[in-house]
Amino acid sequence: MTEQKKIVPKRRFKEFQNDQSWEQRQFFDNIKNTIDFRGRTPRKLGLDWSETGYLALSALNVKNGYIDPSADAHYGNQELYDKWMTGSALRYGQVLFTTEAPMGNVAQVPDNNGYILSQRTIAFDVNTEKITDDFLAVLLRSPKTFEELSALSSGGTAKGVSQKSMSQLKVIVPSNLEEQTKIGAFFKNLDHLITLHQRKLEKAEALKSAYLSEMFPAEGECEPRRRFAGFTDAWEQCTVGELTNVASAARVHKEEWASSGIPFFRSSDVVSAYKGKENEKAFISIELYEQLARVSGKLEKDDILITGGGSIGIPYIVPNNDPLYSKDADLIWIKSTEKFNSRYLYTYFTSPEFRRYLRGISHIGTIAHYTIEQVKETPIRLPSIDEQNEIGSYFTQLDHLITLHQRKLEKLQSIKKAYLNEMFV
Repeated sequence: MTEQKKIVPKRRFKEFQNDQSWEQRQFFDNIKNTIDFRGRTPRKLGLDWSETGYLALSALNVKNGYIDPSADAHYGNQELYDKWMTGSALRYGQVLFTTEAPMGNVAQVPDNNGYILSQRTIAFDVNTEKITDDFLAVLLRSPKTFEELSALSSGGTAKGVSQKSMSQLKVIVPSNLEEQTKIGAFFKNLDHLITLHQRKLEKAEALKSAYLSEMFPAEGECEPRRRFAGFTDAWEQCTVGELTNVASAARVHKEEWASSGIPFFRSSDVVSAYKGKENEKAFISIELYEQLARVSGKLEKDDILITGGGSIGIPYIVPNNDPLYSKDADLIWIKSTEKFNSRYLYTYFTSPEFRRYLRGISHIGTIAHYTIEQVKETPIRLPSIDEQNEIGSYFTQLDHLITLHQRKLEKLQSIKKAYLNEMFV
């Protein structure tokens, strides 16, 4: 007889590599009880929500991996809690699952403080001899299980899955509870790291947002609320056009694009760079670049490009003197001069004060535009060049910190995605 092939994941912890095969089960073989109060409302119980009390968990605040208490926050008093939950108190670590709108969010009860299980959300009491809470949470978030659930779901845009449909779900799990525990703990630690870096990123972004508001003069003010120590001189009012030359490049037709050569920047490239994302690049030939540059000039280090169409007013600072060409009306070209610090001007273009000004002057219909003339007429308050240097340098360092946190977060999210694919069958 031929030996039956072992069902095992691509990646397995070392101590379990020679362990027994994983086994296929009906999903509900792992579940002792499903707590489901969908359709229950305070009104049906003759009561109403309260200002405080027990938080109601619904598909609006049960997110993937966590509970957001600020989203759709409804609370019930003790009377409502007792009538609603009828003795089925949710416990720490219990797995929550949203059945629709959206379908498939998975979180775990964060403590034993008591919660009301509300709309489009169910909770599972596991059979502790067959599966652990932490492993079940990861299993339900794995791509394979989500695909199976999607196939069993009904509805168009708003997918939903019923308990009856879930009874058809088959899952492959390790029968060894120690292996389940190890997998559950691994992903819990990974989620903790992701949350940690997410908070660091949010903190850095919030700091930048606050300082952008405080370090540039607000509407009607001549000086900002926050300044670096030692700077007391008045800020001067001028326009961008009074500082430097504002223009755009010569037109390049799409049929002139090339598969390699000189990078050809469009507004989409600037927006992607601003968000720290990669996108598909466009190029023109070296010969065409030299021909066009003789007419319009060459972009140089510290020149600024700012989007004039689409997502308007998004800046990009040219990082070096490598050849680069830009799309004509798509991008407005602000030439760097000794009159201003380019990092300061770039930072101003990201400030709330500039965004407020932009909303007031752009032609917002079906498409918004920020034209060369509008860029020239854009008012700006300038401190001394030394203070500009300080402001530009500070925000450059802050942007660098945000980028670092962003990259760490994206790396951890990629690792988690890969492991979810490789550690489940």
